[in-house]
Amino acid sequence: MKSPFRNTIDLEYNNTPHVQIRWEKTKAFLKKCDIASGLDIGDRTPFTEQLESHYNCSFENTTNDLDEGKLTGEYDIITAFEIIEHLFNPLHLLTEISCVLKKNGILYLSTPKGKPHFLWSEDHFHEMNEKSILALIERAGFSVIRKEEIRIQPLQFYFTGIRPLFRFIFERHWLFELNLK
Repeated sequence: MKSPFRNTIDLEYNNTPHVQIRWEKTKAFLKKCDIASGLDIGDRTPFTEQLESHYNCSFENTTNDLDEGKLTGEYDIITAFEIIEHLFNPLHLLTEISCVLKKNGILYLSTPKGKPHFLWSEDHFHEMNEKSILALIERAGFSVIRKEEIRIQPLQFYFTGIRPLFRFIFERHWLFELNLK
């Protein structure tokens, strides 16, 4: 069954200004380190290729149902950028990630910061406030190493109407660097 909460990742989506801005800010957040294996949760995108260049190793991508499927392998770094807000069961994915992340591995996670429901994207099943996202992270067995809030829209976007103006006030995205407890 195709979920109404999933984005279609295509060339048009990849080239939108907010995606390009998010990728640049995400790349700036990533720590440079030597790794042998990486997993980028979700579809392969041009950002997966940027991750491979950044870390000088290949990254695998997932192809299974992230709400129910099992992850296999063992990875030094796992990335889950803008994924959990689309899932019915983000705890399942995070616990699966905890099973395949190496002992000293890092999980990089990004997700929108909770905002008033009328501002949610129609393909988001969840947008969590800080208390909720931190509880989810802890319940899945992770600790926060660091986090950062970013804006992903070009500044001029916020002045194109009332809804974008509200998004200027409320919309932020979190970047998290996590490790296993």
